[in-house]
Amino acid sequence: MRKRIFRQLLGTLLIFSLPTANAQLFSSGGLDQSFCKTKAVRQTVVYIDDMVMVDGRTDWVKKLIDKLKASLSPGERTTVVRLSPEDGHSTEIWSGCWPAFTPEQKVEIAKHAPYIIQKNPLDGVAEQQGFFARDFDAAVSKIYFESKRSLSEVAYTPNKAPKKEVMRAIASDEGRFSNSPVTLRAVIYSDMVENSDLGSVLQPTPQTPINYAEKLGTHLRKSVFYAFGVGVDVNEGQSVQEAAKLYWTHALQSMSASVGGFGADLNVPNGVPTKSWLYSLTLKEGDQELDGKASILTDADGNIVDSWLGFSRLDISGLKGTFHCDEDVCRLDGATTGRLITSDSDTEAVTLRGKSDQLTGQIGVKGTKIMLPLTATRQNNQ
Repeated sequence: MRKRIFRQLLGTLLIFSLPTANAQLFSSGGLDQSFCKTKAVRQTVVYIDDMVMVDGRTDWVKKLIDKLKASLSPGERTTVVRLSPEDGHSTEIWSGCWPAFTPEQKVEIAKHAPYIIQKNPLDGVAEQQGFFARDFDAAVSKIYFESKRSLSEVAYTPNKAPKKEVMRAIASDEGRFSNSPVTLRAVIYSDMVENSDLGSVLQPTPQTPINYAEKLGTHLRKSVFYAFGVGVDVNEGQSVQEAAKLYWTHALQSMSASVGGFGADLNVPNGVPTKSWLYSLTLKEGDQELDGKASILTDADGNIVDSWLGFSRLDISGLKGTFHCDEDVCRLDGATTGRLITSDSDTEAVTLRGKSDQLTGQIGVKGTKIMLPLTATRQNNQ
């Protein structure tokens, strides 16, 4: 009997090293920051453009929180940042970590049931997720209430568009990208109508592409961008959306970022990443060798989520498909979301096979002669 009580007490003490998920026992009923101790493979930053806040229009907030609930991984840090394109600045409003347990943590928690001093941590997850949603809503609401205007004040036509420095506003937050040890998913609610000295979505694309990394000294490495609300309050919105996507795809690629989704609607996959791999790439084209990198995140079923690959002197592109590793033997069957080695194909096949630390395969257009040898070497820090 005494041994059993001792084991139960020991289990209770061990569980204190995990996120509590029951903040009411230890705080005043707020979001438990100990979930941030969980090692996540990605972080998310939500950018809100304060120039598109329309009085009475709040449906986009529910879309955002519902999408986050469906796609955040346990402990994933989520940050709300206010974009102020009128003057090209950004301000962090709030940051917190998604309250959920990994499968491994759930197994560890189950080992120490029943609980004497503390309630089962799993019982408090739903409440903690409610705190997360509450705090997220408060942060977004702050931006909305401080910035909202009538639709007539927000809407405009292409020939009477306001000055907007969306790119400088994002670039002002560059430190977040350079300091992140993991992939950063950026979700932006904005019309994305850049209209500044850096260029304009509303003007013809310049014949000589601008290298924004050199122009601004900004790199947004290891990041995937999703934008929604694009062109919604601009007359000729459909053509503006297409022009904005073309403009931002190039702009982000020049700053070492990739585009995951772009349009009026929120197009963010629901996959929850659980594993990550970082590879150095070597692409052979005749006698030439090009170096590159690939960041691969997968969900529990091996589906690729928020991943990318790119090469020196070429572009960067998103990556979709599957990546499975069984007994250290891995296989990738995927496709790029943009062109890398060809000029007439919007997507290219990518295949890799081998041990997890060294993979070989091809990239190119299936069924053609444009399939180039590809080698991937795993980096030690992943």
